[in-house]
Amino acid sequence: MSEDNPKPPVTIDDLAPHGAAEVPPNAVMQIWFQLFRTASIHAIDNQALQRPVEAMVEMTRALVPREGRVSLQAQDSALFVNGTKLRMSGDEWKLAGETFEFFEQRGMGGFTIEAPMDADAVRALLQALVYTPERRFDRLEAAVREANVPFRLHRPPGGQTTRPEAKRERRSYAFFTYAKLVVLYRTLVAQQSMPGAQRLFLINRIARTVQALVDICRNDESLFLALSNTRNADDYPSHHAANVALLSIAIGKKIGLSKVDLADLGVGAVFHDIGLRDCPAEVLLKPEPLDPKDRIWIEQHPLRSVEYLLHDELFSRALLSQIIVGFEHHRNFDGSGYPFGSRRPDILSRIVTIADVYDAMTAERPWRNAIVPDVALGLMLRESGKRFDPTLMKLFITMLGVYPPGTLVRLDSGDLGVVIYGGGRGERITRPIVELLGRDGRAAGTLDLSERAHGGGDRWTIVDTEDPRRLGIQASGLIATSAGIVE
Repeated sequence: MSEDNPKPPVTIDDLAPHGAAEVPPNAVMQIWFQLFRTASIHAIDNQALQRPVEAMVEMTRALVPREGRVSLQAQDSALFVNGTKLRMSGDEWKLAGETFEFFEQRGMGGFTIEAPMDADAVRALLQALVYTPERRFDRLEAAVREANVPFRLHRPPGGQTTRPEAKRERRSYAFFTYAKLVVLYRTLVAQQSMPGAQRLFLINRIARTVQALVDICRNDESLFLALSNTRNADDYPSHHAANVALLSIAIGKKIGLSKVDLADLGVGAVFHDIGLRDCPAEVLLKPEPLDPKDRIWIEQHPLRSVEYLLHDELFSRALLSQIIVGFEHHRNFDGSGYPFGSRRPDILSRIVTIADVYDAMTAERPWRNAIVPDVALGLMLRESGKRFDPTLMKLFITMLGVYPPGTLVRLDSGDLGVVIYGGGRGERITRPIVELLGRDGRAAGTLDLSERAHGGGDRWTIVDTEDPRRLGIQASGLIATSAGIVE
């Protein structure tokens, strides 16, 4: 929706009580506006509140099971629903203005609905949030908590939120956005045939989610790189698509790509292996070496990726980027690889090639164990200038550090720790931030290995790396729960 071609705003009659399967992001703002505006005029038992309450109930029942939550956030004169920035018509800007005013009066920056709500819960929320003369954030927060409803208030960005709270909020939002991308991709590839409208809807939602991830990368690189270490052996394709997108966006940011180009790169990376959806599972999961017939299936997947992407009716610059990446990501820097081509791969393809190989090497596969991150980087470095662009490869190692996130290290103290951030400039590249492991295998505190002892020497030193699998440690889980992701 844009101001040049506005659509009529969604009304209560459109949204309640029919329970439509799809609730557009702008409708969340409109439903919220109708609810609090009606409640500010009428008493809690007034008949006029029935339809706004029903609309709120139906919206939470439609969105929360599908997306995990409903969030409406105000930031920098914009509104975001589940991380998607709303594009509004002139009439909707008037509604947004009153929503901003409602938040400002209460010291709020937004809210999150964490579970579907019934009518009694919505009315209890209104009682706590609207039908009280109190406007202080802490009092309102306490009232909402006492109402025992799945509704959480947020302070404005840059407000009085404590640093640990802000870190937890950013981490929660980042991992939620990552999980959303995984679920969307899994849904897209699960069906061999899908109605065109549903396919387009999922692709558009993936593109919006990638845009949200680009914003996370631009604002907090250490947290972003931590996301890329998430693993699930039972759903390798979806996590691989998401991880390759994250690593590609991070590399693209390092070389100075614009926000638009980063989004195009990220979406191209998500779809780089989409052609494998047609490959038989017995080939993809074969533990033995592939025979020539199997190899044909694998080497055809770049072309199948292009065929899938060309189903879009509207050709665009973004689609061209996706097609190039899908076609070229197995073509090497020195001209080898497949499919054969006479030109050097595009810069976006060269980025995705590095991200693709690194994530694949560090993941558990049916025919081999996962390769620990520092060893994987060493193996890739040997092929710099052949398989990989040497400049990008050097930048990638600098970005991740000698001990990339997810590396299990042993310190000279005898302690074990999982690297949660290892890139950057100077000594950070060899002296990462680690999450220590207690004897129970759980997180036991964060150490910054760049800290110095009182005498000026190193307080801690890495003496070796270990295989997390051999010790039964899930590095990605520790990274997700670590309090030290953000420096």
